[in-house]
Amino acid sequence: MFSARLLLAGGVLTAIIASPVLATAADGTSAVSTAVLSGIDRRYFYRHQGRNLDESVEAMEALLAARPDDPALLWRLGRSVVRVGERKQKKERLAAFERAQGLLEKAVGLDPSNPEAHYWLGVAVGRQGQLRGIFKSLSLVGVMRREMEAVLKLDYNHGGAHHVLGEMYRELPRFVGGSKKKSLAELELAFKLAPDYTASYAALAEAYRDLGEDEKAAAVLNRIFEVKTPQDPAEFEDNLKEARELLEKLGDGR
Repeated sequence: MFSARLLLAGGVLTAIIASPVLATAADGTSAVSTAVLSGIDRRYFYRHQGRNLDESVEAMEALLAARPDDPALLWRLGRSVVRVGERKQKKERLAAFERAQGLLEKAVGLDPSNPEAHYWLGVAVGRQGQLRGIFKSLSLVGVMRREMEAVLKLDYNHGGAHHVLGEMYRELPRFVGGSKKKSLAELELAFKLAPDYTASYAALAEAYRDLGEDEKAAAVLNRIFEVKTPQDPAEFEDNLKEARELLEKLGDGR
């Protein structure tokens, strides 16, 4: 049972335990119950509603105070801290991404077989690179690539890792490994593997535009309106908005 110290003010942890399951990754190394992890995941996927993100962070920090070496909690907290950072101003954002990196490095060290820990470590490093600029962050590119390749060795069908590699190849200059063709190949595979991951639609459309394939770009963008169960509901409205804006640029407004 959880101690009274872990039952946060306002019943946050209790509410998390009671939350229905959305999508929980397997975490055989965790001492935390599946019900708690499921509730944390639900709060994460609906982080755009109310204080879900902040409350899930508070709950995980309280749980980690009692079990600081739980990799399932560490990678989930790292994931959420990345999202917290995305809401901050530049200086605070960088500090959040660096904190997330530390949490995720610890998670990977404790459970190197968990693809989500590697994935979010790569994302945390990539976010730092985006803030600092490409020419100040070339040393981070190798780390991000290494972590995504580690994900794919564990789970080749991880659409998110293919998506990140596709974005990376698209944004990098050619002299450090950038490639429009490699980008397209990775983004096409990400789209095929995870059609409900709606961040992939605009990214794939942009990759087609890079190669002059505007008709394919429009076709991909129009398919986003058929998605009924987005993998990440918190991002869905922004993804729809981005798709509409790109369609207008292509002369196919919706």
